Amino acid sequence: MNGEVEARIESWLHRAKKNAGWLMALGVLEVLVGLAAIFSPLVAGVAVVIIVGVVMLIVGIARIISAFMAGSFGSGVLAFLWGLLVTVAGYYFITHPALGLASLTLFVAVALAIDGVMRTIMAFQMKPASGWGWMLFGGVISVVLAVMVFNRFPVSAAWLVGTLVGISVLFNGFTTLSVAMAARKLASAGMERLGG
Repeated sequence: MNGEVEARIESWLHRAKKNAGWLMALGVLEVLVGLAAIFSPLVAGVAVVIIVGVVMLIVGIARIISAFMAGSFGSGVLAFLWGLLVTVAGYYFITHPALGLASLTLFVAVALAIDGVMRTIMAFQMKPASGWGWMLFGGVISVVLAVMVFNRFPVSAAWLVGTLVGISVLFNGFTTLSVAMAARKLASAGMERLGG
């Protein structure tokens, strides 16, 4: 019985080590894609706009179909209108990626400004509690970034979205790599203990 349990554990550890290898490969790929996006932010930004457009198109069409499947069309009018709006926006993003990129850039700038103002207000409400200064600092940085994006618009549209996506994918890659290395180390240590 003990030998059977050890064999199962050893088999699981081998699979975990193998999967950690695949996870490491994925992490390396994410790091490379992130770096490529950072060094080619316009291409990455256009790719993001097209992907967002395709997703919006699918969601919009699904919403329109569900509106017609409602018990009576009267109860589905708002769903139909919302679906139509999302479908048109998705089509717009796909067929006019440069304008879609500009729209996303403005959306990001507005979101940064709102986030910065809210964090600044919350920091003053938290004062003198621990960490209020960091929250204030983060809020001010968000507002400054929003102002920079607005001041450099439409030039900022060429780099903002792609750079943000690149940074996000890059850090995700580093996270994936660290998790994979930790899992591989744990699996190797477990296999050594079983062997010893």
